[in-house]
Order: sequence, then structure tokens, then C-alpha cells
Amino acid sequence: MNAVIYARYSSHGQTEQSIEGQLHDAYAWADQQDVTVVGEYIDRALTGTKDARPDFLRMIADAAKHQFQMIIVWKLDRFARNRYDSAIYKAKLKKHGVRVVSVKENITDSPEGIILEGLLESMAEYYSANLSQNVKRGQRETIAKGRYCGGWIPYGYRSQDGKLVADEKTAPVLRYVFEQYASGVRKRDIIDALNRRGIRNSRGKPLSYSSFQDALKNRTYIGQFMFNGEVIPDIAEPLVSEEIFNQVQERMKSYTRAPAASKAKVEYLLQGKAFCGHCGAPMVGESGRSHTGTVHNYYACAQKKKHHTCSKMNERKVPLEQYVTEQTVAWVLAPDSARRIAARVAEEYRKEFTGPRITELQRAIAQLDAEMEKLIDAIITTPPSAHKAINARMESIGAQKEDLQADLTRLQIARGIQITEPEILAWLKHICIGSPEDPSFQRKIIDTLVNSVYISDDRITIFYNLYSPSSTSPSSNLESIGRAIAIKSEPVFIFINGHFGFIFQRTKKR
Repeated sequence: MNAVIYARYSSHGQTEQSIEGQLHDAYAWADQQDVTVVGEYIDRALTGTKDARPDFLRMIADAAKHQFQMIIVWKLDRFARNRYDSAIYKAKLKKHGVRVVSVKENITDSPEGIILEGLLESMAEYYSANLSQNVKRGQRETIAKGRYCGGWIPYGYRSQDGKLVADEKTAPVLRYVFEQYASGVRKRDIIDALNRRGIRNSRGKPLSYSSFQDALKNRTYIGQFMFNGEVIPDIAEPLVSEEIFNQVQERMKSYTRAPAASKAKVEYLLQGKAFCGHCGAPMVGESGRSHTGTVHNYYACAQKKKHHTCSKMNERKVPLEQYVTEQTVAWVLAPDSARRIAARVAEEYRKEFTGPRITELQRAIAQLDAEMEKLIDAIITTPPSAHKAINARMESIGAQKEDLQADLTRLQIARGIQITEPEILAWLKHICIGSPEDPSFQRKIIDTLVNSVYISDDRITIFYNLYSPSSTSPSSNLESIGRAIAIKSEPVFIFINGHFGFIFQRTKKR
């Protein structure tokens, strides 16, 4: 199996050594699992709460090339600290046969593994939200004192003694842009004039025609610094008059045109999971317009659509997705099944957060402390030429200790929180909260649990991602069974190739 490694660190209390530590552990894990690492994707000083990370997005795009089947991360929070983004991107990766594995968190594809992964992602999101609240609280306190709270400084300003004051180099350029645009000069002509004068952007490159687009709307330039939707006085020095600013706003409004009505993008929730129960070909989304002009969306057999060699009738999109959701809630998340899952997850949680694991981390931290002491002694006795290597090793140990200390703190806190089977059962029931008619609820259920759906004209067979521990083939690819499920039978529980499912006799019209 080929794999890539994704490593990331944010700017909060982390250094380049954090990347080295993540890569070291990921390669060691890959060697143990006999996995071939074919590439690395690294984002430095970028938060995991957003998906706008260059290497992360490049990795997601590269997954479509089918050159790797696994993404190795040090911990799940390296992949994302936002549960929504995590679920969306894992679903995209799954369509390309790629899964995300954690080096430090042993999570399986079993029912309890799915729930435990959700629990860990919730904890990571809680950490990010808590950190964000602390930062925002600090910003509010700074603003309350009438001081600039830091962050991105608008073009034309510099920060001085907690205030935004005019920058002698860039403020004249900003005023020139406002004055010229207010007088009727086109933005294109303004930018061309600035480029001829050698004015460059913050990266040292020529200005583009979209430069100053947002600046022309920024009320900070008339001294109205905004924070959480409120105007905070006496923080920003006005750079342009209100008269000129209002003239610019009126001119921009006059050029505003109503955007053309764009076609609504239809999301087919079962795309990649729906297959024809007659021939085994994928069911693909398509739409048609009736004589009244109404647009209808369907799932159609790809073999019939392309080669006209299958007799499978089209399936209406909305009723099919709703039906799959209803049956999943009724049969997979039924109380008896939920109780079994809750028991296994509670057992896994107890294993993860017990005393021996805490002792193991404390021992590892002590070993790092001992190694650090030896390196300090070595600096005294070794020639200066060796100091660079020793210092690099000391930084690496410091980063490792920081990560271990964070794990230890998390375990010590979690040790005092007993997650019981009833609590997990309540959480499982929470997953089921929603209406099968709600597309967002349908998406959650289908992305999380549904593996594949085989649709015949007289029955629907649904397979799920949960598999028996005794199964030797937990693969999610069931395309090979094709016609086998189109046999005539009453509704029945089935188990094929490591996946269980149900055959539902159809009684409703499509």
C-alpha cells in the first residue's frame, strides 16, 4: 500500500521541530505497518480550523490520481480541527479509495472506532474553540482599553503605541486611490499609473486590477475602526475625508449589477455509492425538464445511459435518498445495535485513558529530560564545531517533550472524566436526531454509515461500513457482487465480503 504523510503546525507555541517530530513518527509507523511512503505534504504555521492550506488542498486534489491509498497524520487534529471540514474531506478521499490514519490514535473501521474517532475530533474542535475564545477575550480587553488588538494592518497604516497611524510611505498612495476614483478615474487607469510609478504590493510585485477593491469599502480609513460589528473610536487615524469616502461608495454602487442567476448545483448524496441492481454499473445523477418547465433529478444506470444495454428504470433522487436514510436509522441505529456499539466504545476509552498510559508518558518525558541534561553537559566538553548539531537535537527534544506534555495533560484531564455507556448511547441517539426529509441529515447518515446501495426495480439492498472483527476483507468496494443481490427473496439480513446489509422489498412507487 502506498501512503503520503500530512504534517502541520500552527503558530501557537510550535516550531519547525514539530514538523520533524511528526515526520519521524509517521515514517516509523509506516515501517511497522509495511506501508510505502511516496510523498509528503507539509503546511507550516497554518491553523487546522480552516481548510485554506496550500499543501492540504493539493493533497486532496492529488488523491484523485490514485497514486496513494492512505494519508498518515501524527494525530487527527493535524488533519483538521473542524468536524465539518474533517467529514467533508474524508468523504471526498473515500470516493478515491483513500483513508486517513492516525499514528498516535489507534482507530479502526469498526463501529466503536467510528464513534471514538468522532469523540477525538470533538475534543480537538473543543480545544480550538476554547483557544479561540481566549484569544477573542484578550482582543476585547485590548479594544476596551482603546488600543489596537493586533493582526492584519490595513494598507496605509502602521501600528504605534496601540493606535493605527498614517504610514508615511503608503498613506499617500491610499489617498491618491480614493481621490482619483472619487473624481471619476477608472480603477484600471489608477492601477496602471501606480505601476508606472514603481508602486508595488506587499510581496514586491506589480499591483493587479483587483488591488484596493476591499480597501475602497473599508471604513477604517475615515477613522471608524470596526470590531465585532461595532465602531471603536480613537483607534485609527482618518486617512481620507468622509466626503471623499461617500463619493467612492456612491460610484461603486452605480457600477453594481445584479448577478446573473446561476444554475443551482444539485448534490447527489449517493454519488459513488449507488449501483444498478440489474447489471452492477454505477448509478449516476442526471436531470430532466418536464413540459411544464419543472426540473426533475434522477439516478440513472450508467450502462443504460451510455450503451442502452440495461433495462433499469431511473430512480427519483429525493425519495431514494430519503428512503436510504430512513432504513439506516431504523435498522443500523436501532437500540440493540446502539447498545452494543456503546459498550465497545466505552471499553476502548477505558483502555486509552487508564493509569498505565499516563505512567508510560511520564516515563517518556523523564527520558527526554535525562537526554537533555546529557546534551547540556556535552556542550561544555565538546568543541564549538559540534554545538550546532547539539543545539538542533536539544530543540527537537524540546518539541517532543512539549507534545508529550500536552498528551499527558489531556490524559490526566480525561482520566477524571468517566465516559459511560449511557453517555455514549445518548450521543449515538443524538446522531439520529433529525428528519429523513432534511438533506443535511441525509448527508450525515449516508456519508458516515452507508457503504453502497444496489437498486433493482423490485428491491433495494444497502451495505454498511461496519464489519465483523472476524472478517478478513473489510474493504468498502463491493462493486464485484453485481447481479448476485438481484435474486428473488423476502427482506433479509445478509453478510457479504465483510459488510452486512439488508434487502428491502419495494412496496412504494419510485
